[in-house]
Amino acid sequence: MKKLLILFLLISQFSFGQSVNSQYIGLSVGASFPLNDFKKAVLDDSTSGFANTGIAVSFDYAYRFTHNFGMQIIINYSGNGMNDGSYKDQLNTAYPEYDFNVESTESWTSGGMLVGPYLKFPLIDNLSLDIKALGGYFASYSPRVLIRTAKIDDINDKGEYYVERAKGYGFGYLLGAGFKYKVNSYYVLLFGNYISSSIEFKDAVGWDWEGEPYSNSFNQKVDYMTFTVGVGYIL
Repeated sequence: MKKLLILFLLISQFSFGQSVNSQYIGLSVGASFPLNDFKKAVLDDSTSGFANTGIAVSFDYAYRFTHNFGMQIIINYSGNGMNDGSYKDQLNTAYPEYDFNVESTESWTSGGMLVGPYLKFPLIDNLSLDIKALGGYFASYSPRVLIRTAKIDDINDKGEYYVERAKGYGFGYLLGAGFKYKVNSYYVLLFGNYISSSIEFKDAVGWDWEGEPYSNSFNQKVDYMTFTVGVGYIL
């Protein structure tokens, strides 16, 4: 990430266009697609996030110092539900003497405030390509999950297992590219971004099969791609 930021700064030295002081604010919405461990749905793999496709929201502020180079602040949000069906199926396979029901009442929610440079490459009239690399504060909440179980040959043998939400935070980064199309004092924004962070969730509490409370910590790699469309207002 550090090498990429240095590369952006070096490239900007070759942007000899006059200072334009161009700035805009933008709001975009779209889809969030979990990747890698965040998407993985393997019961006996502790790195699995069981995350589903969700919604992405992004608020941007950009300030362009030269014709090609600027800085950007992004506040982003992603909500990804949990893959309850896969979790249930794997529990039923692992413990065939029981019937399981899995219900996540709250989803993965992630986001942060990221800052970094971007490069603008004009393509045709009013259309440009932007490439950006940002880093900064990133936080996430894990899902709240309720698991109910009943023994198949004994209807009186029932149990409940709770996993409460936990919060974690750390450094996150974003790599993205997309198009801006200028219409009067506005931009039409179309972007694809990759967001990644390794987060430690502390004090994750719940109740086990015996109804006893517990507390532990776990690590989760949060990786996802967003594809968003939005509108920017040129200040």
